[in-house]
Amino acid sequence: MPDHITLRQVELPPLSQLGPEPTLSPEVYAGRISRARVKMRELGLTHLIAYADREHPGNSLYLTGFDPRFEEALVVLDLDNAPFILAGNESAAMVPGLPVTATTVLCQSLSLPGQDRSVQQRVSTALRQAGVDADSRVGLVGWRPITADDSRLSQFAYAVPAFVVGEILDVTQHLTDATTVLMGIDGLRSRNEADQIALNEHRSTRAAGHAWRALEALTPGRSELGTAAHMGLNGLPLSAHVMLTTGSGKVVGLCSPSDRVIGHGDLLSTAVGLQGGLTSRAGYVLRADELDQRQLDFAAGYFAAIAVWYQGLTLGASTADIAEQTTKELAKSQIRPLLNPGHLQHIDEWLDSPFAAGSAGTVHSGMSLQADIIPVGATPDLAANCEDAVAIADADLRAELAERYPHMWQRVTARRTFMTEVLGLTLAEEVLPLSDRQAVLPPALLSLSAVLVATV
Repeated sequence: MPDHITLRQVELPPLSQLGPEPTLSPEVYAGRISRARVKMRELGLTHLIAYADREHPGNSLYLTGFDPRFEEALVVLDLDNAPFILAGNESAAMVPGLPVTATTVLCQSLSLPGQDRSVQQRVSTALRQAGVDADSRVGLVGWRPITADDSRLSQFAYAVPAFVVGEILDVTQHLTDATTVLMGIDGLRSRNEADQIALNEHRSTRAAGHAWRALEALTPGRSELGTAAHMGLNGLPLSAHVMLTTGSGKVVGLCSPSDRVIGHGDLLSTAVGLQGGLTSRAGYVLRADELDQRQLDFAAGYFAAIAVWYQGLTLGASTADIAEQTTKELAKSQIRPLLNPGHLQHIDEWLDSPFAAGSAGTVHSGMSLQADIIPVGATPDLAANCEDAVAIADADLRAELAERYPHMWQRVTARRTFMTEVLGLTLAEEVLPLSDRQAVLPPALLSLSAVLVATV
């Protein structure tokens, strides 16, 4: 167990009582479209086409607020006109209610199997209606980049259904992958406006409350589903399925709750993610006085790395260096990260990750990040996790948030005080914790106020 990490009984602050959540105004979307057009001109594009589906709505939501239900959809942006949205039979009805002016183009090939195709079926026909022609130079935004390491044919590969790519090529042969215009470590979506950060904070606060209420209801002998029922989910859109799983030797944290009865001494992992932020915790169904030394050492070594990660978040810092230092700290306790030590989040739970060896990324203002460091120990009977969302804001962005969102700013300020004065963490001014339980790690989940703290 690291000398500077100890288990301490603390008074946790109450979970926030939130008012109505912030909304993104038409002006926010107009700014996003304007910035996308700047990128289009730099790349010599006449059109940007963003793919979306129920699992991957982030790019469409970012540009227009359009969140397709059941179906696939395409957002078509040119250099002058309002966006065109190619939608199927069901989602087409959602376009008139968007916060931006957009033109609906019915494209029934995007509808579910067996539905009517008699009005306008082909994507190519709909694209021509949206102004795409043989001379158009199109940048296609898939739901993720496909790199040369992913495929030898990466220059011809798009994270978009093949039939959609084929239909675009039926209209124009001038097609390139423009996914990194919006996504990637330096894409437009890695730089959040004040409004998006305020919305992320609201959603992250709610996600933390949902997860924590399940933990407060944790009782051996109750089922996973019975415990998850205490989350009090309210219908806001999820960024990931609800997770709560237990086991007596190991757990797979991605699993949904079941009727399994939770046993005393089980491992437990749970997570709730809303569009804007996710909270996850893992530990043991034990009281603090029941932890053995191996369990405590594992959790303490993990928390020491969490402290290193938060301390590394300073404007201009190399994300590769933060990843290296965090991984080195984990290794001191024979722990490795299952995935990257942290990642970008947005509407999607995982947008991309600059926290990797060789990454050229730096910490910049407007980032919204997940402190998502999944520890893997020497044996599968060890568990810990402490994941929350955090934003990075320079002085100007902080001033704007404080002025326009004073209640949010009060919550952020109180969290920073708790993290530094109670948990002993070092935070730069630009680090804005978005969760009521930011970095609160109780290894024994029947003793939620017995948490790990840094003493030096």
